[in-house]
Amino acid sequence: MAVLRKSISAPRPAREYGPESAASDARKIAQQNLLKLVPLDVFGLAAVLGLNLVTYPMEEATSGFLQNRDGRWDVGVNSLHHVNRQRFTVAHELGHFMLHRDHGSFMDGLLFRKSQVNPQEREANLFASLLLMPEVEFRLAVANYDISEVAKTFAVSQQAVQFRIENLGQSAVRG
Repeated sequence: MAVLRKSISAPRPAREYGPESAASDARKIAQQNLLKLVPLDVFGLAAVLGLNLVTYPMEEATSGFLQNRDGRWDVGVNSLHHVNRQRFTVAHELGHFMLHRDHGSFMDGLLFRKSQVNPQEREANLFASLLLMPEVEFRLAVANYDISEVAKTFAVSQQAVQFRIENLGQSAVRG
């Protein structure tokens, strides 16, 4: 006679899908699609996710946007910005796509404003930094190189490197 046992443990709470989980999922998608991981082929990742990349001149204060047009998602990028800034913008918009697309479209001004109070913008910035600068590789680079070399390694700005360092809680870096 088989005995059925009822589990006495409480069910697990639903996993919160935040920037860390979303960035990890996005990196797995990039890896599964054989995209370059360091520096991440963020333009290829956008394509794999089915996003239409639109690059054109915008006002200096505008970095990019995420917009749903008849069921197709466009990621707009300011072509006047440096390519490393464009990469971060695409990663930021991917963050909105993975975390916030149920909330509509996003028009993003300059990123990394310390006064940024919108939680969705903070999450998209964190997602972008986690996506472009994965922790293990980033810590190794920071331990061995100055900030400018780390920025070159991950094809991001020095400001993005500093943002990532601050999020890791590291206060002193050679530089």
